Amino acid sequence: MKISLNWLKNYVTVHVSADQLARRLTMAGLEVEKTSSVKGDVIFELEITPNRPDCLNIVGIAREVSAIFNKPLKKPQQKKVSIPKQKVEIHIENTNDCRRYIGALIEHVQVASSCEWLKKRLDAIDIRSINNVVDITNFCLMELGQPLHAFDFDKLIGGKIFVRRAKEGETIVTIDEVERKLDPSILVIADIKRPVAIAGVMGGKETEVTETTKNILLESAYFDPLLIRRASRKLGLTSDSSYRFERGVDMTMVGGGSRRAMGLIVNEAKGTIKKYADVFPGKSLTRIRSINVSLKRINTFLDTGLSLGRCVKILKKLGFLVTTKKESIKVSSPSFRGDIKCPEDVMEEIARIVGYDEIPLSYPPVAVSHVKPDSFWNFKQKIQEILLGQGLDEIITYSTTSQMMLEKSNLRHLPGIKILNPLTKEQEVLRPSLLPSFLSVVVNNFNRGQKDLRLFEIGKIYEQGYEKEMLGILLVGNCYEDWRISSQEPIDFYDIKGIVDELWTITGLDSTYLPIKDAWLLEAIAAAAINIGEDNIGFLGKIKNQILANWDIKQKDIYFAQLDIDKWYKQSSFSRRYQELSEFPAIVRDVSLAVKKDIHFHRIKEIAYRHGKDILSSIKFIEQYVGNKIPVGQKGLVFSLVYQSRQRTLREDEVIDVHERICQSFINELGATRR
Repeated sequence: MKISLNWLKNYVTVHVSADQLARRLTMAGLEVEKTSSVKGDVIFELEITPNRPDCLNIVGIAREVSAIFNKPLKKPQQKKVSIPKQKVEIHIENTNDCRRYIGALIEHVQVASSCEWLKKRLDAIDIRSINNVVDITNFCLMELGQPLHAFDFDKLIGGKIFVRRAKEGETIVTIDEVERKLDPSILVIADIKRPVAIAGVMGGKETEVTETTKNILLESAYFDPLLIRRASRKLGLTSDSSYRFERGVDMTMVGGGSRRAMGLIVNEAKGTIKKYADVFPGKSLTRIRSINVSLKRINTFLDTGLSLGRCVKILKKLGFLVTTKKESIKVSSPSFRGDIKCPEDVMEEIARIVGYDEIPLSYPPVAVSHVKPDSFWNFKQKIQEILLGQGLDEIITYSTTSQMMLEKSNLRHLPGIKILNPLTKEQEVLRPSLLPSFLSVVVNNFNRGQKDLRLFEIGKIYEQGYEKEMLGILLVGNCYEDWRISSQEPIDFYDIKGIVDELWTITGLDSTYLPIKDAWLLEAIAAAAINIGEDNIGFLGKIKNQILANWDIKQKDIYFAQLDIDKWYKQSSFSRRYQELSEFPAIVRDVSLAVKKDIHFHRIKEIAYRHGKDILSSIKFIEQYVGNKIPVGQKGLVFSLVYQSRQRTLREDEVIDVHERICQSFINELGATRR
């Protein structure tokens, strides 16, 4: 938010430099991000936190400056206006949507260019002058923080105001000349036929004030902050008014802002107040919260030696109602400070006005206690160390995605959890898979010329009712450069499989790779499901070309793995077991088989170990062959069976007996042919 120093001085007088004022405001919790000199004025750009809507106006900042420098606050001088008894007809459909609505009919206004003082005030904070009536509503908004709107009363059909939800199918053309579709989740201001404004957000084009306007209806209201925020996000439309309504305006300032604007319009536009109505169904919702806190507690909490008088003076300057009894303070928060709810909030108010830099640094006493290590956290840390050691780069992505990104990734069938009020369309769904996040990172890197990527992320995915911790790995491009190799080799399926194999080895597990039956994500010829025992914990393989085309990725060889860390953790052990080498000689027998192409090597291993009794110590894969010498639909496999005992030297006849039994099992169970 921008404020003008010259404008600020109308309400509080300070004799410090602009830099010193900026520093003191920042130390009081109102961060000044930038100062600039404009036409003999100093403009401050402040970052106001969401819990301080009372500071989204010049008077609110002046109140803070008054407390910081212990100077009197000068309230805006309002011209007294007589309130007529004749009522504007206002109907509020739901008092939870609109707790207060003031409408004032001002007749015979002279709409013209604003006077110089008003133009100067608005121009200083980059608000464009339109005409005197509209400028006055903007001036009061920036001065007091109360949003106002002026309708051309003669264009209101029926001369009545209805505060209601929009009907299905209704539309409105807003003052920015954009037609917007409405629905019952959006609050509107309407006449007897159609919406004339989106409540708290923006007025309609048909009833805006122009140079031909003679009679205006001035609106000042309090709308439900959550309702305004949802409407603003749904329509993709924000304004200075919606920004304040979303954070909650001061209920009592609804009347104060209306009176201030009426006085200025009567003075500057020569209007006459004809009708007035203050519909205030939310009176019972206005509560004053009282908080008791002792001086001893304040000084103990802040580690200060403040006097009772100084604490009382600070709180009164900030607008609190304060009474004292001995060494205790009873504080009643003003209507514009809905964030003050407990003694700690009161003490924070005192601390920030004193200045955090003026409070001595000290550490609270902390009892030493033993914190038991979190084994799951350690498990994830170990995975990170392994992958970083293998040369992968860790990425951190949002746990949200869009429906469009899911569809591009062939994941439309996964029931992503929709967010009711997403900040953007790219964050409308909690992701059911890590793949869209990885592909968005790939696109971003490819657009910047980075083609060789080795990425991993440990993050959550979401399904209805629960969340899962997952590990994602993605490889694309060439293997690392090596001066010993003249040409770079592209990454293939076995690179990503090797990375996953290393994880199993270090975490003390044996895994099984099975063919993927549902190849909706990966190319079936280069993909595998991963099992530990009977438990499926993930998959790896080459991403389908069609998915890459959906993302406009030209590279065709991208490999991806996704592993369920929760299941993996339950079966893992980082303990290493020592196994003594056998001192007895090994006997090696090579086997060459022709088997069907859909038979995987893990099936061959399972049969061999089942019939190998205690003397088959290991199986070593040598090569796979597909060519003219192999029947159609089959493949040739060559591997070695290693026989060895830890207790004795094996006899030749017993090795032959076991070896033949294993080979015969290949023929009987797999339909294999020995070559």
